[in-house]
Amino acid sequence: MKIFFLLSFIGIISCNGQTNKDTNMLDLEYLKKNGNVSSISYNGAVSIPEDNKSSVKHYKLSEIKNNIKIITEGDEEIGFIRTINDTDYTTITEFDGKGFPKKSEIKSTYGFYVNQVEYDQKGNPSKEINYDLLFKFKAKDILNYMKNNDFNLDKKYYQNILSSEVPPPTILRGTADEFKLLIPELKLNNEFVWIISNVEGSYKGNKGIYLLCLDGNTGKELLVKKYLGKKSGKNGIGTYPNYETILISK
Repeated sequence: MKIFFLLSFIGIISCNGQTNKDTNMLDLEYLKKNGNVSSISYNGAVSIPEDNKSSVKHYKLSEIKNNIKIITEGDEEIGFIRTINDTDYTTITEFDGKGFPKKSEIKSTYGFYVNQVEYDQKGNPSKEINYDLLFKFKAKDILNYMKNNDFNLDKKYYQNILSSEVPPPTILRGTADEFKLLIPELKLNNEFVWIISNVEGSYKGNKGIYLLCLDGNTGKELLVKKYLGKKSGKNGIGTYPNYETILISK
């Protein structure tokens, strides 16, 4: 229901104040009329005076509608980006310099993708990925798993930047090969997986910060690692997360 509301709201936003007939397009006239304008150069991305003939007019508009924050920013040379921040989701849409949509994505506040859409040159949807249709172990299932194991589900916890000593918490989903750096212990390729990455919780009664990988179809635990802190890299150069492996499924 929440996702449906957000998608409907996006449609309302795209129609609001529109003078063009295509509701997928960004209303450049509205942006230019209501947004703040500055002049920049893409020769090193250095700001230059507005009266310089080689400058590009860069627009930025921040709005709040129905308690949802909307930021639209960009220019006709490199294109525009619109970000819609809801309490549960973030929607990011990329437009070209003429206002035609190129790509849009909806992500949960927790970090995982909900929906992705690609558009053709005319601004019509050409490819869509609905992640809940791909995963038999749904978003509600992973959240229930985390709730039952006392993992932190406070949305503010995922939005705030924590101490540099602790990797940021996030929940991810996709194919295993997308997360090889996080789960090198698993010999998986295109299998759908959930990743609970560096989240405070409890595993078999032991509290700590954990990184877990679950099967995207069954919810089976494939890998469990406990965060121990940071360790030095080779020859003392840099630091890296240090984990204790608790479980590897065979």
